[in-house]
Amino acid sequence: MKQRLIPGLLFCVCFLIQPAGAAPPPLKLKSGDRVIFLGNTMIERAQKFGRWEEVLLRSFPEAKLSFRNLGWSGDTVWADSRGIFDPPAVGYQRMIKQIEDLKPTVILLGYGGNEAFAGKQGLPAFENQLHKLLADLKPTAAKIVIVSPHRYENQGAPLPDPAAHNRDLKLYTDSLKRIADKGNYYFVDLYNQLIPEPAGPPGLKWTTNSIHLTEAGYQKAAEIIAADLELQPITLSPEVDQKVRDLTFHKNRQYFYNWRPQNITYLLGFRKHEQGQNAKELPQFIPLIEKNEAEIHRLVSHQ
Repeated sequence: MKQRLIPGLLFCVCFLIQPAGAAPPPLKLKSGDRVIFLGNTMIERAQKFGRWEEVLLRSFPEAKLSFRNLGWSGDTVWADSRGIFDPPAVGYQRMIKQIEDLKPTVILLGYGGNEAFAGKQGLPAFENQLHKLLADLKPTAAKIVIVSPHRYENQGAPLPDPAAHNRDLKLYTDSLKRIADKGNYYFVDLYNQLIPEPAGPPGLKWTTNSIHLTEAGYQKAAEIIAADLELQPITLSPEVDQKVRDLTFHKNRQYFYNWRPQNITYLLGFRKHEQGQNAKELPQFIPLIEKNEAEIHRLVSHQ
């Protein structure tokens, strides 16, 4: 006997089943949420300017949010920069534990910029390790925002044309977009929006050296983050904006001293038998950080 599908029933089934790769719901932040920035140089340097934090604060001005920047210059999804005097795998495990201890509700990931130097042949290994990182972050239940690398600016002769490397960066950006879509993660596309393809006379506008973003570059990136995440940030007065940036800079520097002290080997590493007794001072930065955060919240919420 030939079976027939009932049109109405078919419609209901199709309507109720959410297709794989559906976009995540609009990002909403509330008081108590903690946002972690995790990744490479682009992420680490973001703490200097505070623009990325501020755009989230301005988008949810009534929410008391906290931010922790765990960026590390030159880092990769393998935590190549985080081993210090240990292998990267040990640094990777320390990083995962640190993230778990911070109890984030949102994690903004910035990887792919350094890995792209391996070119197309390095892409499968990058994707495999990124999947591992995402799996290791899953127990936090945090919302994941994947931020792509950006193009390099063309400085002109005698420095090399970045066009060839930009093509590799695009391969990694496309891969990040596919992974974000498949995993229902948020995605911010800096590659296609931050620095346009070189046109006309070369020159630097958004970076200091074709690679590292200036304050203007971070500000433009913040605007892209707001647009791609469909945020609606309020505008701060120039005076309040400057105060928030200053407090954010000091707060981030205090946190940097807390988790990455310059003499980390003596305080926490294999030479802690010499000065490890001073490690008790590291938690003393936390009240200073929280005091600055409270003032930032007060300034933004009163706009």
